[in-house]
Amino acid sequence: MTEALIQIKNVVKYYTRGKQKVEVLHGITLDIPKGDFVALMGPSGSGKTTLLNLIGGLDQPTNGEILVDGK
Repeated sequence: MTEALIQIKNVVKYYTRGKQKVEVLHGITLDIPKGDFVALMGPSGSGKTTLLNLIGGLDQPTNGEILVDGK
C-alpha cells in the first residue's frame, strides 16, 4: 500500500460574516497517496479553493488536522 503524502482528517472550516457562521468544509477526511494526481471538482462556492489553501498552509482549519508528508 502506498503511503499517503497528504492526510486530511475530519477538517472543518468556517468563516464568520457579521453574526453569521458560514461553514465551508464539513468534516472532510481524505488520504492522497504519493504519486497520485487529483482533481478537485465542484460548483462555485463548494470549498475547492478553501481546501487548497488549507493543504498549502495558507489558512488553518477551524477543526481537524492536515498533514503533508507527515508534518
